[in-house]
Amino acid sequence: MRIWPVLLDAQPTYVLAGSTARSLLLAPLGTGQVIDQLMAWMEPVSRNAPLVLQPEGASSDYERNIVAACPSARVITTPAACVDALGVLEPSDVLVMLDARCVPANDPDLAEALHQYTGDPRVALHLVGFETAVAGTKERLNFDATGRVRGIVRHYDPVTWPFISGVAATLLPVASGALADGIVPASLTELRQILSARGIPSRDIPVDSGTVDLCSEAGLLAANEHLLTQFRETVAPAGPSAPILIGSGHQIHARARLVGPVVLHAEAEVGDQATVLGPAVIGAGARIEPGAVVTHAVIDGGCVVPAGATVRDRAWFGGDLQSSAEGHDSSAYSERLKRLRVDRLTSPSTAAASHRRAHLFLKRSLDITVSALSLLLLSPALLVAALLVRLDSRGPIFYGDKREGRSGRGFRCWKFRTMCVNADAAQKDLRSLTAIDGPHFKLDRDPRVTRIGRLLRASNLDELPQLFNVLVGEMSLVGPRPSPFRENQVCVPWREGRLSVPPGITGMWQVCRHDRANGDFHQWIEYDLLYVRNLSIWLDLKILVATVLTGGGKTGHVTPERLIPRRAVRTARTDRSATEPTRRVA
Repeated sequence: MRIWPVLLDAQPTYVLAGSTARSLLLAPLGTGQVIDQLMAWMEPVSRNAPLVLQPEGASSDYERNIVAACPSARVITTPAACVDALGVLEPSDVLVMLDARCVPANDPDLAEALHQYTGDPRVALHLVGFETAVAGTKERLNFDATGRVRGIVRHYDPVTWPFISGVAATLLPVASGALADGIVPASLTELRQILSARGIPSRDIPVDSGTVDLCSEAGLLAANEHLLTQFRETVAPAGPSAPILIGSGHQIHARARLVGPVVLHAEAEVGDQATVLGPAVIGAGARIEPGAVVTHAVIDGGCVVPAGATVRDRAWFGGDLQSSAEGHDSSAYSERLKRLRVDRLTSPSTAAASHRRAHLFLKRSLDITVSALSLLLLSPALLVAALLVRLDSRGPIFYGDKREGRSGRGFRCWKFRTMCVNADAAQKDLRSLTAIDGPHFKLDRDPRVTRIGRLLRASNLDELPQLFNVLVGEMSLVGPRPSPFRENQVCVPWREGRLSVPPGITGMWQVCRHDRANGDFHQWIEYDLLYVRNLSIWLDLKILVATVLTGGGKTGHVTPERLIPRRAVRTARTDRSATEPTRRVA
């Protein structure tokens, strides 16, 4: 099997605004161009010369410009040329196709994708990116035939997220013949649709890091900001504000001001008293004239920013700067949101990362030690409980419910079975009798609970099998209680916070809750988020002691001020009060 790279180009509107190249592949990206980044991703799997599919409406010098940037490239200018190029390939060969429109935020693992492809080379593979939204959620309204709202569905990334933003790469078997009849897709998203329409089997592989849409200025800015942040962490120039110079022939006036990270490609010029504020990329041969200001922008190669002009939050490819700015709101909220992903993907500071690693190491060491010793010492009690469950009622000894762990990863949370078989099916009929105010379900006298189950629940012995979850790393001794996905949908910040740490057998809510009679879902949210904000091994130890003293919260409770500083509790409650809507009395 031979691997052949294929690159799809595009001509988004902002690229056509004045660029002579009229090619997204030739747009500045980090320390090179988009085509350089795509070929760098391709290098570990294939060094064969790439085929570049020329977009419709390309200029007469398109092929010359592409070959100048990538001398080994072969530009396919017509559908007939595409058929000829593929006709010499073997049926066992595979095309690895990359799309300049949709690029991964981080390096795609093409080697792993090829490994999956070789497992069944009859099926095409698509590396797809999913849409992003604020807090990783999107809500959709359902309407009836008369237009009335019948319900609201909230989708969470990555649990229930069916919205694909684009296809970054496709591994296409030559034997499929999908491109052999002269139909050249404009994008990999279109190719995915073509394969589906023709009955050619294909499979999607999510891109974990997400993708960036380079067809928008915001997308190109986001991709450059992310790459510059990574580059600055690995290559330290001569000072925090020193520019990163790529190539040679730069001319930077002594009175020019550059505040990094700023990348200047070969032969770029920055004039007298010009200002360039990073993250910014100045393309090869571009000129920033005296007094001009460039901030958080990408300037295409060969472009000239006029004296005294300002380019802010733009991917500028030439043309009339004043007229192009009239229809562009650099502070548009939607544009800002698209670039938030750069902050999310940026690595934390070295000190913060080191502190977090040390905390996780100590926490995991405590979990392994205590859970292993507890299982050993409590093994007689575990055997007795298992025997009683077996003798009391028909069914398995253990019950494993699907719960969400850290980062939303699902796992089976094990308990001794305390209910009759098929108790889940009866829950919907009892939902109206629930004794609490949150999304979780609980009855004071649940008719599904067995005789031994009541004893195990009252003594908390039903939770002991979760020590196995702790031992294998699915849970921790201390943390927010693991909940199923259906219970984690109500409050987005709460879900995000509690899933940022491993779930625990006991936690702050268990030992601090004191409003059970009135339903205490509000306390559940408060204490989970207090715990996440104040993570420490010392806090875990105090919660473990409080769990023993309060019988897991069933014989008493402790105030949160006994566990964390009073100032932290007061600050958290002040923040909560400030964000709660004011209640109006009729």
